[in-house]
Amino acid sequence: MNPIVVGVDTGGTFTDFVVWQAGRLRLLKLPSTPEAPEQAVLEGIRTLLPEPPPHGFTVLHGTTVGTNRILERKGARTAFLTTEGFRDLLFLARQDRMQLYSLKPSPRPTLAERALCAEVPERLAYDGTVLRALDISDLPRLIRRWKREGVESVAVCLLFAYANPAHERELKRLLEPHFAVSISSEIAPEFREYERASTTFLNAYLAPVMTRYLQTLERQARAYGALRLLISHSAGGLMDAQRACAHPVSTVLSGPAAGVMGAWAIGRGVGAHRLLTLDIGGTSTDIALIDREPLRTYYGEIEGMPLRVPRLDVHSIGAGGGSIARLDVAGGLRVGPQSAGACPGPAAYGMGEQPTLTDAHLVLGHLLPHWFGFGRITVDPDRAARAIEPLATALGLSLHEAAGAIVAQAQAKMARGLRRVSAGRGINPESCALIAFGGAGGLHLCALARALGIHQWIVPPYPGVLSAYGLLWMDCVHEARRTVLMPLPETRSEPLERILLELRAECEEAMRQMGVPVGSYELHALADLRYEGQSYELTVPFTPEHPMRAHSHFEQLHLTRYGFTMPERPVELVNLRLRAVALNPKPAGASWEPPADPEHDLPRETTLWIEGKPVRVPVFARAELQPDAPIPTPALIVQPDSTVLIEPGWHARVDGRTGALIGQCLP
Repeated sequence: MNPIVVGVDTGGTFTDFVVWQAGRLRLLKLPSTPEAPEQAVLEGIRTLLPEPPPHGFTVLHGTTVGTNRILERKGARTAFLTTEGFRDLLFLARQDRMQLYSLKPSPRPTLAERALCAEVPERLAYDGTVLRALDISDLPRLIRRWKREGVESVAVCLLFAYANPAHERELKRLLEPHFAVSISSEIAPEFREYERASTTFLNAYLAPVMTRYLQTLERQARAYGALRLLISHSAGGLMDAQRACAHPVSTVLSGPAAGVMGAWAIGRGVGAHRLLTLDIGGTSTDIALIDREPLRTYYGEIEGMPLRVPRLDVHSIGAGGGSIARLDVAGGLRVGPQSAGACPGPAAYGMGEQPTLTDAHLVLGHLLPHWFGFGRITVDPDRAARAIEPLATALGLSLHEAAGAIVAQAQAKMARGLRRVSAGRGINPESCALIAFGGAGGLHLCALARALGIHQWIVPPYPGVLSAYGLLWMDCVHEARRTVLMPLPETRSEPLERILLELRAECEEAMRQMGVPVGSYELHALADLRYEGQSYELTVPFTPEHPMRAHSHFEQLHLTRYGFTMPERPVELVNLRLRAVALNPKPAGASWEPPADPEHDLPRETTLWIEGKPVRVPVFARAELQPDAPIPTPALIVQPDSTVLIEPGWHARVDGRTGALIGQCLP
């Protein structure tokens, strides 16, 4: 019996669906319902599966609920509990300054309220030795005060708790009857207390909200016949809903990570192994580098607040289809990061008044109104033009010049992001293929490829739902980690092997909760290494029997990343990691079932603006393109979920194996 799997990616503007059933893939795109995200998810499932399947189905879900709650400051009211003397930890942050030359630099942002930050008498040494026993005599009074203040959740981060979690676990036991509790030794068991505290606080801030959302979604999905609900996490894998409720901060890059995994699958299919991914949605553009496999990192930020969790190295830019174009105080044009989102959306949608990047594309003729959004979304080009006219007047430009300036500024931000994740890591962007997806990715890829000197680009078969498709390529993944802080041993080390056994036990428990049998998953050991005296680490494979192999990997990666090595300097082992990976079935070879085309005739030609000039170009329906046949360029390729603008100077064809659209730069 072939399983039925539903991939659902909830974005800020649209919710995307891909169903894998009987070797075929069906897709759907619906407007998101931000106030109750589960409504759009359940509506899409019922639309694609009108009757509950008799043998059930699995739901794989990428969500932006956690991300949006942080960005919109709509999480739970959260208290912070730490070691005596460290109450202001989240406010003092680090000594680095976000504005280096400002005489009055802005402090690091935090969602914490100082009145809800408290201390508890206790102290551990760096190796976990108890220097002062935990004193809980004042805890009942603190609980009563927090209840009066309406606190829902508590973040606990004690000094050196990563080395000895006993005090944090005791506090969790006492606080859990009253609040949702997140402790740093479970959420971010690594050294660097400020980053650990920030991550734990953000987790606590999201926990009540995500728990309510996921429990509601899981209950209603199961009522319709779902067997399992798995959530994608930022590291490019899947976890069960129970763990997602306990570790919601791991979902902050849930959707973008799924897009990278989908791009990786398409890239392998066409034989491109070094990729720059360009995911342009309604709210943001997400960019990543794939060099044989997606790059991973263990540090990031959201709104200036540190996150210390395993994640794919995705760089987000506030430039999407809904990004608002405006004039700054000096009269200069700015595009984003503010977005019109799903409601009211771009001016052309009929509810908003502010001009957006989507409105600019409509004015330039890059989008065909009757074929937009599966033909379900009515757009008004005249309304888009009226929204841009005041900007054009203020800038002294014609309507088309102003629309072109909006697009050009958005593309400049995207190009900077692409250089940052490639050249910024020692990889020449010219050696990469650019793979564009999201609803708007195909509108920008030719201009961006030209700007970066990239010679090949790829557009997946249905780029507007690639993140939902990428969920089908994800495996169940759990990563356990532990701070070690010791010189890298030259031979086998019993202390390290004991730590790896503890990490293995954690991985086995996480896999058990996801229903993965023991022995049916792979374990991969990793080590965070640095030269003695450095502040940041590089992660490399680690073999307990031969630790010095990690040294060779480290020096090679250090040379690639930074252009030099220091062979005379000792290497320090900072963190040990163990990644458990349970391989899931993949939709390799599955065929796409084209959605119904909009009930409007497709024009054979259209006039659009490229580089400031009107150009008459042919229009093709993506489904009608013949495999491996050359496509006349320039051209506009339309399909229900996306539009691809092929500019002059490119040879384009549809790959006969994968259905991907591939462009090669003409000599």
